[in-house]
Amino acid sequence: MAAPPPARVTTPKAACYQQVDGQRESYMKKDVYQIITDRIIGLLEAGTVPWHRPWKGGNQAPRNYVSRKAYRGINLFLLHAAGFPSPLWLTFRQVQSLNGHVKKGEKSFPVVFWKMFEEQENGESKRIPFLRYHSVFNVAQCEGIALPTPPETNGSFQPIEQCEAVVAQMPRRPAIAHGGGRACYSPREDGVTMPEAKLFESPEAYYSTLFHELTHATGHQSRLNRKEVTDPIQFGSQPYSREELVAEMGAAYLCGHCELEQTTLAQSASYIQNWLERLKDDRKLVVHAAAQAQKACDFILDVRPEDEGPAPSQPKEFKVVALRECPTPEEMQLCDTPQRAADYWRAHITTHPYYNAECECFVVLHLNTRRRIRGHHLVSTGTMDTILVHAREVFRTAIASGASAIVLLHNHPSGEPSPSEADIKVTRDLIRAGQLLKIDVIDHVVVGNPGHASLKELGFFCM
Repeated sequence: MAAPPPARVTTPKAACYQQVDGQRESYMKKDVYQIITDRIIGLLEAGTVPWHRPWKGGNQAPRNYVSRKAYRGINLFLLHAAGFPSPLWLTFRQVQSLNGHVKKGEKSFPVVFWKMFEEQENGESKRIPFLRYHSVFNVAQCEGIALPTPPETNGSFQPIEQCEAVVAQMPRRPAIAHGGGRACYSPREDGVTMPEAKLFESPEAYYSTLFHELTHATGHQSRLNRKEVTDPIQFGSQPYSREELVAEMGAAYLCGHCELEQTTLAQSASYIQNWLERLKDDRKLVVHAAAQAQKACDFILDVRPEDEGPAPSQPKEFKVVALRECPTPEEMQLCDTPQRAADYWRAHITTHPYYNAECECFVVLHLNTRRRIRGHHLVSTGTMDTILVHAREVFRTAIASGASAIVLLHNHPSGEPSPSEADIKVTRDLIRAGQLLKIDVIDHVVVGNPGHASLKELGFFCM
């Protein structure tokens, strides 16, 4: 089912994340990736390759009974592989709301979707996606719910014409050449090579193979820039297998869209055993491959459906927004000495919740042409003796706020304010950057406990 709009999740952070494969990722009491992979493995062990199973498109694709929204990604394969005659599914609550009930002994099927967790870090809000699932039942598993009349068919549908339309309308379509005895896609040439159509067992087999190669082509750097296509990979390697799975699922999606039976991929015992081994080694493989295949098909069909996963990055409109007021006495608003800069630090930096006296913090004071303080910006928080500072972050808000000059401030958790060699080098780099931007760097004050040191007064501004 298409994912609902991203919602704020208030689940405690500790309950949402764990370290997996060296990365932090979401989890629930049961691992969602493992739940889905276990179900796929069960289908394979029963002799069914779910992404090869043909299904009808249009209104016959799996969809929610109430919203009528089609399921997407791995949900489409899982629900269709269940083998029910009806494409309509409901949650348990939806069954109850319709005054129906689930038949005794019936088992539910998982549907995965994304939620957003909002995390505060360094005063900024970050939206982090994590995978969740809920359970659904087919209407055939329920009683007391009216079944819709199946759509009438008159036998006039010509799948070849619809497949041709999909190929013709693909944006930035690669060159398609016919000839030879194999089907393949070349990233270097950005071209698809196909055997002559008359050599295939059926038109369905031809278009299924062509859809497979076009799915590969969506990975080109000029389209979706999938690393399994753009980077050199070895035949039989894990990235190669992952890309082949994406292409097979993509072909299945497009065949379903065209109401075309996919007949070209044999479900041999060796083929099934190969995928069983790979899925048992990588529980996330099938979920991620299905998501990539869905993106590839959306590109080929030139559609922009509701996002079922983390929202892709889009251009944004920016403006400067003040985070909070910092009440400052009139006599402290003029920043013309290192002492006044240090006083401002102790009044407004050390008193804020983000400040950690055991770590180095780097702050920029924004000044107007009369050297009065317009505000400040926390650029970075480091460790007890190290901090990373880049000119881009230092001057970004100064430019946006219209500052004429800036004062650099940072603390030494040791309490000793004497500048280090790194402090001196960073200061001189920022002075040169300020000269290019016509923004004066008038001092760099290192705050200790209780004193402070001015790099300008110490002579380090002379270059």
